[in-house]
Amino acid sequence: RYGQVVKVYDGDTITIGAKMYPIHNSQPIYRFSVRLNGIDTPELKGSGEEEHRVAVLARDWLANRIMGRMVALENVSFEKYGRLLATVYLMEKKKRCGISKWERVGESLNSQLVKERLAVSYDGGTKEKVDWIAYHGGEFEFTSV
Repeated sequence: RYGQVVKVYDGDTITIGAKMYPIHNSQPIYRFSVRLNGIDTPELKGSGEEEHRVAVLARDWLANRIMGRMVALENVSFEKYGRLLATVYLMEKKKRCGISKWERVGESLNSQLVKERLAVSYDGGTKEKVDWIAYHGGEFEFTSV
């Protein structure tokens, strides 16, 4: 349910490192591929240069926010290729009354990608053809965190 992001493959697929529950200090860290649920981003090896440019933009936007950071996975299931399918939230360590605790921050990365027009909603069925340049608005800049 929690892990540190060790790789951002593209705008909707990440890899996290996590220990199995119940957690013990001596446990090994496992890698899990996670597909962000309910969204679809352009493919890096897509149907042309324009799709590729928006795909790189989506990947970099996500990586700038979560690479090396802790995330929480909610609504976890498995998808057809064996990856975890989840709603992903950024976590931050907060100190309250002298005690540090990990807390979820803001809305899901899944929703943020759709709001930034770097992803479309996707229910897992047949993908619709998207004109990614028109959908994104033709802008190729993003604000870094």
